[in-house]
Amino acid sequence: MRNDYLKKLMLTTIFLALCVVGANVKILGSIALDSAPAFLGAILLGPAIGAFLGFFGHLLSAMLAGFPLTLPVHLIIGVMMAACMFVFGLLRQRLTLSRGLVIVISDAIGYLINVPLELTLLYPILKQSVVALLLPLTIATILNLILCELVSAALPKRVRRTFKALKH
Repeated sequence: MRNDYLKKLMLTTIFLALCVVGANVKILGSIALDSAPAFLGAILLGPAIGAFLGFFGHLLSAMLAGFPLTLPVHLIIGVMMAACMFVFGLLRQRLTLSRGLVIVISDAIGYLINVPLELTLLYPILKQSVVALLLPLTIATILNLILCELVSAALPKRVRRTFKALKH
């Protein structure tokens, strides 16, 4: 049991380090490729760890960019990223449809939470400037999801079984 806990902790820190690497691949301001490891972590390590990675991955990316939208706004975005990763991971765990359909549904809902819902919640604070974030955020989210799905599909079955055993 303790060995599994340590493995999960070590893998979480590796995914967090990958979030830092992705946070340095900027698209605009704090919008970066920091969420691909969080999406992958949500699939492989579970929704709670995915949420942790989404929150801290975004805050690291925002910090590296100098919190361009202010710290309170980035905290809100971090919470939304955590919610996105949690729901994404939960869908991947619980949906019992075909693998392709599960991927399409979870990716679509991840996008909907990460872009339109997040921008709608930020509108009262940022007003019309949210419109300027729509295209870069859409591009970044789609790139992060594609990267996550490519890595996930490339993982050998043996590795997937190891991660599955750690989720429980």
